[in-house]
Amino acid sequence: MTEEFSTSETWPMECLRCWHVWQEEYVVRHLTDVHGHDVVVWLRRGTPVQPPWSGTSCPGCGHSRVAAFPPGSRPLMVPLALPEPAATVPALADERRHIPAQRPGTRERIVSTLTGQPALLYALLGIVFLLVTGFELVERVAIHH
Repeated sequence: MTEEFSTSETWPMECLRCWHVWQEEYVVRHLTDVHGHDVVVWLRRGTPVQPPWSGTSCPGCGHSRVAAFPPGSRPLMVPLALPEPAATVPALADERRHIPAQRPGTRERIVSTLTGQPALLYALLGIVFLLVTGFELVERVAIHH
């Protein structure tokens, strides 16, 4: 076999049971055998392994249902800025409420151009609008016929 080229790839992984997120480094060797067929060999630390989309287990819980994402398909992972410590905010009638600080175990959050919460809210509002409009249209047609 002759080696054509090797690439280094970082694959993000996510456990579908405990939601643990991690990355694994692979060296991908592209070879050509004596018959001219292309062969791809995946290596981790110099040892041949299965491709990232098969046979991966979660290092946190050991579960085998793991989602592997090709390089570049996931949004950028950046550290989450920690909020200021808990502060007191004066409320009406001289009551004081505490604003809880975020858990110290929170390390990072996925940053993307479109967050899921507002998009979901707009989708739900659109569905409600269509349902109300549809019911009113049916009611008006039923009255006139």
